[in-house]
Amino acid sequence: MVVGFFKSCSRTVSNALSSNIRVAARNVRELYLTALVLIVGYVALVVSGCSVTSWKSTLGRNHPLTGRIWDVSSARFIDRQSLVTRLARADFLLLGERHDNPDHHLLQAEVLRSLIALGRRPAVGFEMFGLDDASAIANHLAFAPNDAAGLGRAVNWNKRGWPDWAMYQPIAEVALEAKLRIVATNLPLATARKMSSDGLAALEPRVVGDLGLDRPPSESVFASIAADIRDSHCGYGSEESVKLMVGVQRARDAQMAQSLIAADDPDGAILVAGAGHVRNDYGIPVYLTAKAAGKQVISIAFLEVDNQKPEPDNYALPDPNGRLPFDFVWFTARVDDENPCEKFKSQFEHLKRRSDK
Repeated sequence: MVVGFFKSCSRTVSNALSSNIRVAARNVRELYLTALVLIVGYVALVVSGCSVTSWKSTLGRNHPLTGRIWDVSSARFIDRQSLVTRLARADFLLLGERHDNPDHHLLQAEVLRSLIALGRRPAVGFEMFGLDDASAIANHLAFAPNDAAGLGRAVNWNKRGWPDWAMYQPIAEVALEAKLRIVATNLPLATARKMSSDGLAALEPRVVGDLGLDRPPSESVFASIAADIRDSHCGYGSEESVKLMVGVQRARDAQMAQSLIAADDPDGAILVAGAGHVRNDYGIPVYLTAKAAGKQVISIAFLEVDNQKPEPDNYALPDPNGRLPFDFVWFTARVDDENPCEKFKSQFEHLKRRSDK
């Protein structure tokens, strides 16, 4: 049975390779890149046995979308090989996630590994690393350049409220093995907290101008960000607090975009961030496009499947334009079925009780 399966898998891969090789490349560089992509795709399929990804998350594994990749602009599914071909040409690649889904981080590491195999050497940024972490990262890697596990300890990760660093470690391991730069990208946490009460006044006027925050968003953009914030906070918070949070969101996105550009890597940069930050309609891509004209920006969202949503378009319903606000969506199994608002309510009430004491 196993031998037969791999023979069948080999024939499938061989046929796919033969078909793709027959497509004429426009020039030598294109042919070289195409050949590399095919080789990487072949190896990936053989290693995985042409089987479905071994999901860490337990729910939704048999959902019709799980493991499939949706090309938003062409409204069709594509395979991993086709995705990597597209990503290999990006100057800035944004990998959106649900923070506590381990499969999202494993897939992010897989994407990075595939690009490295094609000869790409981008800088690698993390939403979770603020600019004030840059020296700690540099000091740690100067003494232990291959120590991905220790990187979390170097920035006091366990005190930040993020999921266990072990989830993100595979991405850092791939980067360090290839000797890629790991860069801090986000606003310092203290600055973001101050903005949540003081707004733009928490930033120096020069920084406000550099980040492009001196120009207010359009009414439609503000409304979209505000609606998403209300939704993610389950209706908690006054209109004034939502307005301040919109400012924080914009500042973080603008800073992360600027940090990727400032990395000034000749081979571009990759960012690991929450899916909300990599939206094409109001997230980091907007700021990258404005400040890095001519550079190609691609965003991928790793989205958990929903039993009530069997089609890709079902996931775009909250979007006013009726389409997913990313370039590609990679559907995955999901971590849990817990109602996020019930969880948020519990956390909110716990914090309120502590503040009342």
